[in-house]
Amino acid sequence: MLLDALRERLALTGSKKGCDQGQCGACTVLVDGQRVLSCLTLAATLEGREVTTIEGLAKGDQLHPMQAAFIKHDGFQCGYCTSGQICSAVGMLAEARRGQVSHVTENVGRTTTRLTDDEIRERMSGNICRCGAYPGIVAAIQEVHSGRQAAQTWRFASEAQLAMASTASSPSKEDGHETV
Repeated sequence: MLLDALRERLALTGSKKGCDQGQCGACTVLVDGQRVLSCLTLAATLEGREVTTIEGLAKGDQLHPMQAAFIKHDGFQCGYCTSGQICSAVGMLAEARRGQVSHVTENVGRTTTRLTDDEIRERMSGNICRCGAYPGIVAAIQEVHSGRQAAQTWRFASEAQLAMASTASSPSKEDGHETV
């Protein structure tokens, strides 16, 4: 299978083996720009075709816009499904640009589709996130699709904030407790 060839022969371990039955989407990669489940795809059928994994989306040190949006919108928790989610999202946006419709597309006669959150959720329904990071995933995809930068909803704590938190959580000798 393509997934095994990627992981075991080429040491490209970003694509994950989740269910190994094509049900979870953790193994999603792009073949000639279209998303496929690598656990169900025979590697021998891909001679001469371009396979893109999560490792191939970035251009050197420059993250793919979808990768950057996933980080910005915290579109992952444990991270196991993230590579499949990102590859699927990239492929899904290409499908929408080509005018492919989904079950919730309101006007199937339009050649371009403005994706609603419901449309994104439907198109991404083959990718499961057991942690429930779906709001961040949808926000990331929506930002890349629309081109509108959304405000970042989180930030790293400053050194002062970290020091305050550390001091606040350390028991003091005044309350009769001592750190050993």
